[in-house]
Order: sequence, then C-alpha cells, then structure tokens
Amino acid sequence: MNALIPLLALLLCSPARAQKAEEPSCEEMAATVTRPAMDAVMSAVRSRMRSRKRISPLDFDQIFDDGFFRGSKRPFDDIRTFEQRVSETFAGEGTQIRDSYRRWASERLEEGPLKPYVEHGQDTITVVLRSPQLAKGSLNLDINKGRIKMSYQAPLKLQPPGRPPARARKFDKLLPVPEEADPDRYRIEPQPDGLLIIFDRVKTGATEASK
Repeated sequence: MNALIPLLALLLCSPARAQKAEEPSCEEMAATVTRPAMDAVMSAVRSRMRSRKRISPLDFDQIFDDGFFRGSKRPFDDIRTFEQRVSETFAGEGTQIRDSYRRWASERLEEGPLKPYVEHGQDTITVVLRSPQLAKGSLNLDINKGRIKMSYQAPLKLQPPGRPPARARKFDKLLPVPEEADPDRYRIEPQPDGLLIIFDRVKTGATEASK
C-alpha cells in the first residue's frame, strides 16, 4: 500500500490546490470524508458478511463497481476512507475485512510495472501510460466517471540482456481521472510502448460566460 498514497496524491491534488495554504491537505480531506456512496459500500459489505461470514478480495470488484463511481463525487477519496469506516462499523469481523481489502487494493490501486504519471499542459492534462515491459497490444482501457480502468500484460521484472523474457502476467488497475481533467472530453494517442490519455481541462467559468 506504500505506493498508493503518493500515486493518488499526484493524480488527485492539483498544483493550484497545493498552493492554497488555508485549505486542508488532500490527506486531511481524505481522512475526514463521510459520503453517501460509502454508506452503500458498508451496506454491501454487511450483506456479504451476513450471507457468507467472510469477504474476499474479489468481492471489492463488485462493491467498488461502476455504480459506486457514478454515485460518488470523489470516489478515490471515499475508497481511501474504507478502513476507517470498517473500524467504525464492524467489531470482530473488522480484521478479516481489512485484510481482504488490503489485498484488493494492492492488486487494483498500486501502480504495478506500468507506472502512470501526469503531465499538465495549458489546455490539457495527460495521463502517460508507458513501459518497455508492456506486452504489445495487451493494454485495454475503460474510462468512466471518476476512474480509469486498465488491464494489460507485463512481466514483473526485466530480464538481463541475453536472457529470455520473463513470463508476463495480467494486471487490472484503477486510476482516478486527474483533478481538473474533463472525463467526458479526451483522446487516446497510442505509443510504441504504451499510450497517452489526453484530457481537456475543465473550463472554469464556462457556465457563467454562457449566461
């Protein structure tokens, strides 16, 4: 989980927000979030615990599904509060739920061998997905409100020169759409070793100007 905090901070915190000393930090904001979408998440966890007494890491693919992302204004902030909500909601079952969540988060939220990063332009915000290890043609994307879902195949490590390539494994990852990026206006530019997702910036003041 160590890679999760800096990755989400990079994607969710805009430079403008970081410069405003009077505003709480992104970490402070995430720690105090309580949202209706998370009430539905906790209800889903409780329902699974009642029916099966245990919750598996794969259950979180259904719990944090597209309905969750449509219902949450800041879904990755909400996801980061999950363990706090577990502690508040469950007693004896909390340890097992947290362990399963941490395994799911490690698979879905930590960056993996395809290390994304963000480039800020004047009118665009670009998510760069690039790795020399990426298996050709294996990268698939699904962009929906609040999240980028990607699957790809890559080896866990590069082999030394002269050695046969390591066997590739499949990765399924979730990334937040960057702060100030318009999730409905983007284009994809393939690269030899990955691709670029180029979002238009949200135009501030556009609503007032159109009146």
